[in-house]
Amino acid sequence: MNIIPGPFTVEGKQATVQKEIKENYETYFAHAVKTRMWFADRLPERKEMAKYGHMVSETTKEILLGFLGVESFVDDYVLAGINGAGNSLATSALYLQWGWEERRHGQTFRHSLIDSGLYTQQFIDKYLDDCREEHWTFANQTGYEETPLLAAAYAIFQERQTRWNYTNVRRILWKEYGSPTNSEGKHIHPAIAGAIRYPETDEGAHEANFTNITRIYMKYFPDQALDALLKVSTHYRMPIVQLPNGDEFVRCVLAAGLGNPKDVINEIMNPALQRMGLSDRPALRKAVRNFRLLPEDAIVHLQGKPLSGIPDDAAIPIYEMLPSGDFNLTRPASEIDATCAVPHPMTQDDDDEINK
Repeated sequence: MNIIPGPFTVEGKQATVQKEIKENYETYFAHAVKTRMWFADRLPERKEMAKYGHMVSETTKEILLGFLGVESFVDDYVLAGINGAGNSLATSALYLQWGWEERRHGQTFRHSLIDSGLYTQQFIDKYLDDCREEHWTFANQTGYEETPLLAAAYAIFQERQTRWNYTNVRRILWKEYGSPTNSEGKHIHPAIAGAIRYPETDEGAHEANFTNITRIYMKYFPDQALDALLKVSTHYRMPIVQLPNGDEFVRCVLAAGLGNPKDVINEIMNPALQRMGLSDRPALRKAVRNFRLLPEDAIVHLQGKPLSGIPDDAAIPIYEMLPSGDFNLTRPASEIDATCAVPHPMTQDDDDEINK
């Protein structure tokens, strides 16, 4: 199934995907060096943490400890990414860079908890040792063996939710710190509230990067990209690991209003899918179903992004994928050849089954 005009062979499309992914990585690396070069042990906010530590609630304290635990599994994420990359040196390089950036997130939470007097260094070191007894795997997380496409699709949701979590906890900390403002009345974020903004910004950049990778696959192998998004989103939950404070962490997350399933759908999953050109999860399921009904030689483009460069005499049907998951036939092959197979429209029963 084609989605853009050429290369038309599977081998040609695969080569083009790797070329564009490599270019994406190079742009990502260059931008990261210029805009996001920071080190957890040198953050100026560390000097403020002892002053504000006593203001942090027990609930927030437990959540921050859980964040440290989740970030401690970064080496497992990196190893899984490298193994899934196969022979792609560019993808392996991305995971090494991504892993370096993720490690400083764990270091940020470690310094924050100790500098604020919330836990002793001995407690934190023992906690991290206990975390290392558990291992995260992509298969346990998603039910599938990792591939570069599946990993990128899953990471879109995971990075977005992590950023969303950090944003909300930063706002909670700001209130616990007494809602500080400057002389102009603008919010200021001292101590941990300020430090958490660094990982928060990284997670936004990571989400954008993995979104770009999935979009590249969407251009050349849309059926595979849609299938990957469906697989990793169907039973989405993060992360599937056992933390030493797991039960208490979950209790505090729920108490802070961060574990509402509706929020995960409305704030994490649907917005991520909208960046892929689909309105929500039901639309994704419908798109996967409808894609299977298209002619084998069809070309597809996203709504509002028409294609160029297709030969006028090419007897290829062209479809536009709508945010609803439906497809519009925009150029029938019958314009060139009177015989054109058009997929049978979905019935209401089909719709009801998809939206279950």
